[in-house]
Amino acid sequence: DWEQVEINLLFVGAGFISLATSLAVRELTRHVDDTTMLLSSLVVGLAGSLFLLDSPFSERLPAWRFLLGFCLSQVAFPVGRNVCLGVFGNVLGPVNQGRWMGLMFAVSAIPRAIGPFVAVKLLTVVDWSTWLEFFVCSALFGSALIATRYFIRDLVPYEDYLEDIAREGSGSFHGPMPPSPLLVRSPMQRRTETSP
Repeated sequence: DWEQVEINLLFVGAGFISLATSLAVRELTRHVDDTTMLLSSLVVGLAGSLFLLDSPFSERLPAWRFLLGFCLSQVAFPVGRNVCLGVFGNVLGPVNQGRWMGLMFAVSAIPRAIGPFVAVKLLTVVDWSTWLEFFVCSALFGSALIATRYFIRDLVPYEDYLEDIAREGSGSFHGPMPPSPLLVRSPMQRRTETSP
């Protein structure tokens, strides 16, 4: 059982870890590829969730596993959020990114709003054991890791995508797809084709 001061110190430490990680991401992205950072954040989040799993047959989660899992989870979130925004912005290219970023922030706010209620419900279902809650978290991190790894070749900057379809005539890295005429033709070519 933890005292109130220990709980407060835990969350103060979590704030410092999150802040330090956010600052470190700025330096790390200068030396490490964005997609590698994204995959790394998912691996760290998965590891943190797995450390927070307790056995359905055990009554207590060891303090060292809790602290390690909590710290890994605190590191994974800022790395994933910052890198994901950068990758998404690069993939979008020269469009109104504000609308899409706003949509992404709005959708990502839904789990943060309902997550605590779902977490408490999952904890009460299994009599305050953490295995069900963090099994769900681990499954989400694992499925996101698999999906990201599968589509990693599609997470390229828009300019690289245009070069690829111009070079290979393919609209997708995974299979043949006819390129969009709006992406392949220059604005001057489109004007001359549409003028009478």
